[in-house]
Amino acid sequence: MKPKNIKTLAIFFTFAFLLGAPFLQSLFFSHTNEGTIQIDKLVEADFIKSDKKLVLLFFGYVGCQEVCAPFLRELSTIYESKEFRSVRGDVDVVFVNLTPTAEASQVDSFAKFFNNAFNGVYLSKKELFGVDRNFSMFFSQSIGDKSELNHTDYLYLLRNANGERLLKNIYSTHPLRKEKLINDIISLKAKP
Repeated sequence: MKPKNIKTLAIFFTFAFLLGAPFLQSLFFSHTNEGTIQIDKLVEADFIKSDKKLVLLFFGYVGCQEVCAPFLRELSTIYESKEFRSVRGDVDVVFVNLTPTAEASQVDSFAKFFNNAFNGVYLSKKELFGVDRNFSMFFSQSIGDKSELNHTDYLYLLRNANGERLLKNIYSTHPLRKEKLINDIISLKAKP
């Protein structure tokens, strides 16, 4: 086999793995525990400026119409539901932008477009380094359109405890299971 063909195959398999891994992870875990991965992991998340007990965290990018906009609309509907009202005071919703080329002011405006209670967080290229590993997520520039990103569309539930952030659950199925999410929040809210 020619070296050029080997390089092409290596690139193909690398991209297939990077794009396929999140899909396979969702596929394997979506049927267990109602699409929720339960985890107790300390995470570095200094970019979250919340003093509430719980944080719902979503990673995406400003202008993403195929994944982020529908997801944030769905999350807003859950947030505004009568069932969520009892926990709303204990939960912050944070949208983290994955494209450092966006203007910092656009990020919070994008999040608040879906719900005024949502907070948008801008991260610089340096601040984004390691976020993917820290949260077991994937993002990369789209091969087809350089202005877009491919990224996982997970929702993360974090608990603030003793000045640390503990990643409790990762929700990987869509649409979100509202009852499951709210019950998990109620359960974590009750813990000291």
